[in-house]
Amino acid sequence: MDFLRPQFESAIEPFVEGDVVQVGRFAYTGADILKLAGEDAYKQAFGDWVWEEWVPTRRERKDELLKLNSNERRFNELKKMIVSGGAIPFVGSGMSAPTGMPTWGRFLRDTCKRTKGFTVTQLEACLTAGNFEEAASRIFGAMPPQLFNECFESNFTVKPSRTIDGAVRLLPLLFESIVITTNFDGILEDVYTEGDKTFQAILHGMDVGDFRKKTVLGSRCLLKLHGNYNATHGRVLLKDEYDGFYKPTCPGREELSLIFRRGGLVFLGCSLWQDRTMALLKEVADADKNMPRHYAFLQRPKASKIVEREHFLTERNIFPIWYDGDHSTDVEALLVGLMEDLNKL
Repeated sequence: MDFLRPQFESAIEPFVEGDVVQVGRFAYTGADILKLAGEDAYKQAFGDWVWEEWVPTRRERKDELLKLNSNERRFNELKKMIVSGGAIPFVGSGMSAPTGMPTWGRFLRDTCKRTKGFTVTQLEACLTAGNFEEAASRIFGAMPPQLFNECFESNFTVKPSRTIDGAVRLLPLLFESIVITTNFDGILEDVYTEGDKTFQAILHGMDVGDFRKKTVLGSRCLLKLHGNYNATHGRVLLKDEYDGFYKPTCPGREELSLIFRRGGLVFLGCSLWQDRTMALLKEVADADKNMPRHYAFLQRPKASKIVEREHFLTERNIFPIWYDGDHSTDVEALLVGLMEDLNKL
């Protein structure tokens, strides 16, 4: 839990008069003073803060969230799935957002400004219609490919000055074996390495065909379904690349279908609206009535839309655990709740 130390040090500052103690020309923060008292004192204060403030705050929020709709029952079923070893996290862009990674829509809007012949108005029409693949392809075709690729790599590179933040930091403590993501950035690699659980195999895009071989051998594996930020080979980003990956004869599509059937997925930071992945999941769910249940932490829609949204999800065998506040805060509370109940804190 060392990644919480910056939060702890920030939290103790208000207890120091004026935030800083000035001794001659030297200034000391509350954290500085605590460190001067010795490592044992620092560790004790840090532990007290974690268990007396940080965890109880998240436990209280988790308890509030479990009162929503069918949350408590589904939360308990999810715990059983994790205990059985059958839970695989499926990580979306919402888990990278607290670290400053752009949403896909924001990346397209920013990059569109650097094109010729494809206007912002045309882009917005594509996005409104849900045609993100077409939007990316038209942007790619309206600028030199070298420039597009540079923009793509720059936007999804984790800058050295950035601190990885948010609920994503908790994942290595809860899911130790297999992780799946549609994200292009390297946040998961960094977080798992910092947690002494470095991935032994990382498969990108079209290389997904090796997934079963790697996991059967017991490797800790990260599957980056749509590729990596710094490689165009195997990338699934433009319309023709999606067509190639999701066509019936593609090993990637076959492997993803088997993953859907293999064990329960836990969707985190995913919007779960209609796209190629959701279309394939619906196809698999229709064909395989014994497919395991999947779960998702999702923003609860307006009351008038809950039934429609729940029907869309459960047709794909996804059972939502709703939250109704800030995404990062609520997902963190739910993950901490799982960890506490499963003695993983």
